[in-house]
Amino acid sequence: MKKSLDIDNPFFAFMGRLADVAIVNILFLVCSLPVVTMGAATAAMYQTFREMREGRGASAFRGFFGAFGTAMKKSFPAWMAQLLTGLLLAFDLGLVIKMENVLFWHLIGMALGCMFLLWLMISCYLLPYAVYEGRTIKAAVAESLYLAVKNFPLTIVMALFNSIPFVCILLGNYFIGIVTPVYMTAGFGITAWLNTMLLEKCKGRQ
Repeated sequence: MKKSLDIDNPFFAFMGRLADVAIVNILFLVCSLPVVTMGAATAAMYQTFREMREGRGASAFRGFFGAFGTAMKKSFPAWMAQLLTGLLLAFDLGLVIKMENVLFWHLIGMALGCMFLLWLMISCYLLPYAVYEGRTIKAAVAESLYLAVKNFPLTIVMALFNSIPFVCILLGNYFIGIVTPVYMTAGFGITAWLNTMLLEKCKGRQ
């Protein structure tokens, strides 16, 4: 009985880590509200989880805001570039879908689809990893592309994790209602934690 109540028990360790993930998730959502700071919030979330996994982080709250302050300047240009290109690709895909069912528009749609997939792959690394290495935007994008291609299977898994909320939005109100409570409490944090584990494997292959 005494052993089951030990704070080092795996159950309590898991619940403590889950609580940290939920706290970081809420902080991420709050700091993402202005939209222009979402890049810094994303980078801070991943940095916090990296430090937690390396055993050198402070509390979830202090760790996140310490990383958020550092990430503001580094991540802002990369986030703006990522946001604008993503919106442009999504807008173009939306237009192509509404066009006539002819070969020309099919080819344009395939080209845009490939570009959007490439955008998703680069996004797996740009804010979570590349911008923290002191690179310029061009160098960070190049590094992200290199890692995305080199670790293609892991990149696809991360891209799928990141795409879950968007897929649910496309599927309609029923699925939105299911996932909204999850992502409002811990969903983004769990996704980032899993991706952080995969990023460690990617970095180990360099």
